[in-house]
Amino acid sequence: MVGPTVDLISKSVAVLAIVLYGCGFLITSIHEFSYGFVETNPFRPRIASAGAWFILFTAIPLAIARGMLRHRHLWEGQGKWWHNAGVILYAYYVACLFFGPAFFWMFDFYVDPPGVLPPSAVWKVALALVAFLVLVVLCVWKRVPWYVSGVASVLLVGLYTLYAANDLFSLGHFRFSAIWLWFFAIGIVALFEMKLRSWKPRLGDWTQTVFLMLGALLIFASYYYPHIKSSWGGGVPIPITIYFTKDSTIMPNQSVGALLIHESDAGLYVVGRGDKKATFIPRSAVGMVYYSDDTSGFSLARPK
Repeated sequence: MVGPTVDLISKSVAVLAIVLYGCGFLITSIHEFSYGFVETNPFRPRIASAGAWFILFTAIPLAIARGMLRHRHLWEGQGKWWHNAGVILYAYYVACLFFGPAFFWMFDFYVDPPGVLPPSAVWKVALALVAFLVLVVLCVWKRVPWYVSGVASVLLVGLYTLYAANDLFSLGHFRFSAIWLWFFAIGIVALFEMKLRSWKPRLGDWTQTVFLMLGALLIFASYYYPHIKSSWGGGVPIPITIYFTKDSTIMPNQSVGALLIHESDAGLYVVGRGDKKATFIPRSAVGMVYYSDDTSGFSLARPK
């Protein structure tokens, strides 16, 4: 018995390592390509961290969805199936709200300009909880028709989801709502896959799951990985000050502030504040690099 168990564990670890590396390589490559370059080094240190965060952020909602399906009493109640699904949908949405504050330490969130009243995350959570309690009352109170709570649940979840999606994809503002939107969307897709299709591998059926995973990876690489702090292996640029050598063809004996995207043996890939594409600085032109926490006023166009 020991032999087959060890063999199973070793194969599982090998598959996990391959999936982790493959996901991390794609995420970092997509992130770098957004700045106009692609680093060909297959052993970049951030590959493992990028893949690990993607697997973790995907595994959590998958585990929650699987746990919800195991409790069959959640799906059995008054009314039709869509009523029960609507109530469960809102309950899962409320649970996902707590993932925003839980992961605030690893993300770089959007900061509203001065003079603009930022939306309060506390009030959003409070209103969602109040609405959830109201829905519970509607479900328990026999005088209220059973379909009222189901319709109200679907409408509230739809409004909240549209707001979060518009804030992230249209306005480009990464807030707490972006985190729970990820967990909510992945969980709902997982529930659909497990409930309706049983997630059983069948000939001609696996392609849909693969495309869904690739779509999730693309969204993670484009909207989530760039906001993970560099101290956690994410894609947030690192503020630095570059001091050029006297023989440099670029601003000799001068220094300039920049945001470091990637560093290799050949040189540095940096951007200025607000720049969309990276600038490559050869290693031979760099005399010293100072890593700073102050990102104010960093721009390649304003040398010191």
